Amino acid sequence: MTGNSELMDVIRTNVDNHHAKISDALYKKWIELNKSKRIESKESAFHLSVVIDLKTEITEYFEGSNLAISWQNTSEEDQNGICSILLMDFLIELAHTFHSKFRTS
Repeated sequence: MTGNSELMDVIRTNVDNHHAKISDALYKKWIELNKSKRIESKESAFHLSVVIDLKTEITEYFEGSNLAISWQNTSEEDQNGICSILLMDFLIELAHTFHSKFRTS
């Protein structure tokens, strides 16, 4: 992904609040998947179709944002890598939030 370091820097440094907006979009999608009973257990939470839906949400965010041109100029392989990194980041944030919320002192 070296050719896309500028795009990743924009996301990493949260320029124009992109990182937070992507997290919000993913969280809304997570809630939607949960309400539709597609996420009922640990096994179904990481089913390939759920992962694809979440990665699609990231792609749709980029295509509708002011990063669309940069996104379109990114190779498909690098787009997939960026989506994977952002999805992992989101899931880590989600797990940390739930862990902190339900941790007993």
